[in-house]
Amino acid sequence: MAQQELMTLKRFQEKFHSDDACREHLFQIRWANGFCCPKCEHTAFYFLETRKLYQCTRCKHQASVTAGTIMHKSHTPLLTWFWA
Repeated sequence: MAQQELMTLKRFQEKFHSDDACREHLFQIRWANGFCCPKCEHTAFYFLETRKLYQCTRCKHQASVTAGTIMHKSHTPLLTWFWA
């Protein structure tokens, strides 16, 4: 099992200062090697700003960084989840 990096409260606040920063962190965890559509495996996408979803340019499937997590379908801001 890999050892987890310890983070000070100050560093946590700097790194996760907004919902966008939290979303980017979740993106890097979910798609560490770059986006890959869960439906067709295409790698090109665009971000739907109003819905906070990633849409595949080929099949138009919309993917979320919170899908399959406790945060899925939650209206609670990601920043609040990260602080919990």
